[in-house]
Amino acid sequence: MAVLLPALLSLADLAGAQSASIRRYAHDQGLLGLAGTCLLQTRATLLWVCTESGLYRYNGRSFQQVMLDGLRNEPITSMTEAADGRLWVAGFQALFVGDEHGFRKLAPDEAEHLQEGMLLASPSWGTVLANGGTLERLSARGNGHWHSELLLDTATRVRVPELSKVLSLSVEGDTLWAGCAKRLCAIDAQRKVQVYGPDQGVPDDRWYSVLRDHDGALWVRGTGNLLYRAPGASKFSVRPLPLLDGSTIGRQAPLVLDREGRVLVRRNDGLARWENGRWRSFGADNGLPPGSSDAILVDRDGDVWMTVDGEGLVRWAGYEWIENWDVSQGMPAAPTWSIARDAQGALLVGNEHGTGCQVDPGGRFVPALQASGIQIVGMQRSADGSLWTLNSAGFLRRTWPDGRSAQIAKLPRTARRLLIDRQGRMWMLSAGGLFVIRRPLEGGTMEAVTEMPTIAYTDVQQTANGTLWVSTANGLFRLQGARWSRVEVLVDGGTSDPWISKFHISDSGEVWLAFYRPGLWHGMLLGERLDLQAISDEALRDVGVYLMRGDSLGRVWVGHARGVEVYDGERWAHLSQSQGLLWDDISEAAFAEDPDGSVWIGTSRGVSHLLDPARLFDARQPSVRIDSVSRGGVPVQRGQLLGWSDQPLHIELSTMEVYDDPSRLTVRYRLLGLHNEWIQSDNLSIDQAPLPSGHFRLQVQVLDRYRRTASPIADLPFAVAPLWWRSRRRSRCMC
Repeated sequence: MAVLLPALLSLADLAGAQSASIRRYAHDQGLLGLAGTCLLQTRATLLWVCTESGLYRYNGRSFQQVMLDGLRNEPITSMTEAADGRLWVAGFQALFVGDEHGFRKLAPDEAEHLQEGMLLASPSWGTVLANGGTLERLSARGNGHWHSELLLDTATRVRVPELSKVLSLSVEGDTLWAGCAKRLCAIDAQRKVQVYGPDQGVPDDRWYSVLRDHDGALWVRGTGNLLYRAPGASKFSVRPLPLLDGSTIGRQAPLVLDREGRVLVRRNDGLARWENGRWRSFGADNGLPPGSSDAILVDRDGDVWMTVDGEGLVRWAGYEWIENWDVSQGMPAAPTWSIARDAQGALLVGNEHGTGCQVDPGGRFVPALQASGIQIVGMQRSADGSLWTLNSAGFLRRTWPDGRSAQIAKLPRTARRLLIDRQGRMWMLSAGGLFVIRRPLEGGTMEAVTEMPTIAYTDVQQTANGTLWVSTANGLFRLQGARWSRVEVLVDGGTSDPWISKFHISDSGEVWLAFYRPGLWHGMLLGERLDLQAISDEALRDVGVYLMRGDSLGRVWVGHARGVEVYDGERWAHLSQSQGLLWDDISEAAFAEDPDGSVWIGTSRGVSHLLDPARLFDARQPSVRIDSVSRGGVPVQRGQLLGWSDQPLHIELSTMEVYDDPSRLTVRYRLLGLHNEWIQSDNLSIDQAPLPSGHFRLQVQVLDRYRRTASPIADLPFAVAPLWWRSRRRSRCMC
């Protein structure tokens, strides 16, 4: 044991830092069953949730309980999608088959002697049922009916008695894997069976899940063991995973792969991920809910969904492309006001209550630069590797690479910004003037910029041509060479507000600017004049801008109280908590870009690290599907002629994307033949007033306000017959 324990610890990063952005789903989102048993994503549906009190479907906005042949609260133990798209559901001594539109319960002559706790799986060659520990195959027999038959012949069942005690099913390609008694069994499309036991490196255990990774290796999860078999190898080996101790009672959540090909293991204390030859653990310290879990799923966007027994469902938003850090990871109390890296590459954040340092990527923060004080509004690294900090009280401090530290200057008024330009000059903006140290590395002293007015300064930027720009309470100024000049700022050809809050100027002279009032303005610099027009984008019309910065690819980042808007030169995209951002309230000027193109953004709760900002501009269109149109509970079919009725139409829609932020999704619909104008709604359920007679075409479309994109139009044609007394035949009789 003295040797084993260090070996185990070397394989695990038990202090995996990061604060996960967790979205919770329970009663408020329509998920009434809080004890989840399985999760399934199908070709046509974003998410199905099996629970001990019913089956639920997620339509992209909320959960809806699905009736199973008239049954509402059936306890569900398993669900699978067959190769032909059919859906199979195992209930309490009952089996259901159907699709997104409805399910039918199999009659006793279709599936006999159904037991409690059935399991389902669908390899490419058919759907298999584990019923009372015995394997059966479900086959069509015509007229829409089914029958179940034993999967294996008598000789095989006698030779492999373990297959009478099946406790789990997994599918990998054409192979059906089963936890059989305390062994592991594999069944191929020809029904050939191979049993794995101690001679093949498989110790006695209850085996619950088999997974093949992107390299072709097999992973197997048991109650107390995790196995690995390399590609081409004949034997499995134990892959130690601390805290997988076999003490958990009941089924274990399956192994899954994230989109980067990393194996994920759900444990009662959180989640473990195999990366770079070791385990990285995420638990309650990272924001993951503790508790038993039967199911885990990685969706098409890479987010991780997990059931939590008694609490419903959680989603780790932005799992694969956004990392977050807050006080739970050792960071000083937020907001975060400034972000920089030191000469060794360590990340430094200037927060409300001091500076934190992250030495190792992904690690915890530790206190740093404590002599710099609190409210670090500016942090810059000079050419010699020294770190310069400016706090809101106006104290400028230098910390040399060897750790020495000294106060360099004190501003007379509240400090706002700090910038070291390409010439090595240090600029300090304050509420009462602009200050500079022209040669900070040579012991230069701070001096007021006497050519500029003694007013409030708000933002600063240097463009590629060396021009320095500052915004003030009296407009926009620039320094070219040794000359300061004021830029005439107009709005729609007229005078503008003097107070400028934030700005960004591209190398081509394109200007983005915000005043101290809601909205964002844009224009081109022409000599000493700048004529601005308000941005018409709906999301930017009524927000107060806190942050405006550009990155190395020319994108413009605009932060506000509801998240971040990003412009890539062609269109805008929005980033918020629902996608994985730590918090929507963005801090003033806290922005940094790493050499790899990833971006750091400060919020009032800490920092978010966007590993792949291009994900914001994913070209995939949103989707919409007309799940059902009904009248009085009776479905309306495509092309159907309906009799006239005074009952309204009820329309149910769904999408394959997650729109749990109510402000993100707009649904618009129209009924051609009744009105050509689009009607907008925020709901995926629509009630349409009773229709007159005529031919109609229902058209629906969803608009993604975050990505400013629209789905293709889905439609459903149908007709309504006239009232009997309006029919032509009746009219002739009445004449």
